[in-house]
Amino acid sequence: MEDISISIALSWIDWVIIIAYLAGMIYVGLFFRNKNKNFEDYFLASKGLTMPLLVGTLVSTFFGLDTLFGTSEIGFFEGVTGFFAYALPYTGMYIIIAFLAPKFRELNSNTFVDIIGDNYGKFPRVVSALSSFFYSTNAMEMMGMGFIFALIFKMPFWLGVLIAAVIVVGYTYTGGLWAVATTDMIQFLVMAVTLGIALILCWADLGGYSAVHAGIAAYLGEDPWYYFSPSGGYLTAGVIAAYALTSLAVLCEPAFLQRIFASRTPKEARNALLISTPIWTAYEFACCMLGLTAVAVVGLGLMEEPHANQALIAVVMKYIPGGFIGLFLAGVVAAAMSTSDSYFLVSSGNLVYDIYRPIFKPDLSQDKLVAYTKRAVLISAAISVGLAFYFERIMGVWVFQASIIINTVLIPLYAAVFLKKLKKTSLSGTLATAVGFFGTIGYYVLITVAGYFSEEWETMVIELNLFGRTFELWQEYGIFLIPPFVILAFIIGLIFGKDDARSNAPAREVG
Repeated sequence: MEDISISIALSWIDWVIIIAYLAGMIYVGLFFRNKNKNFEDYFLASKGLTMPLLVGTLVSTFFGLDTLFGTSEIGFFEGVTGFFAYALPYTGMYIIIAFLAPKFRELNSNTFVDIIGDNYGKFPRVVSALSSFFYSTNAMEMMGMGFIFALIFKMPFWLGVLIAAVIVVGYTYTGGLWAVATTDMIQFLVMAVTLGIALILCWADLGGYSAVHAGIAAYLGEDPWYYFSPSGGYLTAGVIAAYALTSLAVLCEPAFLQRIFASRTPKEARNALLISTPIWTAYEFACCMLGLTAVAVVGLGLMEEPHANQALIAVVMKYIPGGFIGLFLAGVVAAAMSTSDSYFLVSSGNLVYDIYRPIFKPDLSQDKLVAYTKRAVLISAAISVGLAFYFERIMGVWVFQASIIINTVLIPLYAAVFLKKLKKTSLSGTLATAVGFFGTIGYYVLITVAGYFSEEWETMVIELNLFGRTFELWQEYGIFLIPPFVILAFIIGLIFGKDDARSNAPAREVG
């Protein structure tokens, strides 16, 4: 992550709010530690999440620092395009998954890996679990929290990462999904309220639309019309479609599906997602507009130009009053923690429940299953912290994560859930998940080894010469190129597979 280029001064009220918030998160984890009697209690909150808890945990889980910093960064560079071209396609996917949620909940599964394993066998189960684990690593959130803790406490970045990991692991390890969902509810309220108030205060203090427009014009030295155009003045239908395809990750999002499986009823799962959708959309819009506002503030000479990924923090710190700063920073930390705790829990379940237990220890007792899953939270945290120290550019990591979950899981999972009359074979699931998983890894290895980083497009690119013409392949194109081969592999498996994988699926213990 970029070096810290901004500084803040906190009052004693700010300090009280921040410290009380962090202490409260740990207390919640300890409070729920005795509520977990078996794996279903720990991993799925006894399948008893009510709609208010579902709304809080769904909204806060899917809005981490990648949204807070990433969307505002796009707003800083490109204006409202950050909302219309990047964020809005996800809104459509939220609505789709809302209407699909009851079907998933009726299956009474514990994870989507259960569904794939029951329909296709052990190999697809392991591969889909690995794709979920890769997707659920928390490098971005660890980096973001390290930055925020370094900013607040004036400590080295690496120490901020470690302290953040300890706090999140603390309440996730002890309390499981009950603690995660409860803290997410608190974090959702803090995030939504503080971000909305911050946007209102910034625009009001700056002078509204006319002042923002004048500031951006001064910054650019030209008419800033494209900052207020949905297409940004240059986006084509093809580029927008490419961004839209990344939103397919919502349809097989591990944390989303975990919440659906943990909901009390199918109807509550659907309604919670529908209620969450406008909140997600408003949050994305606020982040984008704060990034755009930062450009205006710089253009008017009211503050020095920050790093783009720090634009939101810089402009908010300038305009919100003392006391509210502590609440806002607690909201920023909440955005990171609400995502980290969820994915630590999901990825630990991938390692123990989805892979270790069915493959190596089918008779594992409930007590040991919970104990091992808790230990796997520590493993997941260690890997995430390591990645936070290793990677400098996190966008490439996100694109890889989205690609690997879409290419590996989407087709076999939805065929299993919605094409009930289609005979499933072990070969169809094996070929589809293998092509999706290893094909994605192979594509990224090829781009990394033989390609180069384009400063213009801020992505990895490889040039291919075919029939006398040069073609550019972006790392994002894996979402275009690999799914057709996955579909072909799945069809070949259906044609040549001899067994009905579902008839050979082992009985699953639930509860």
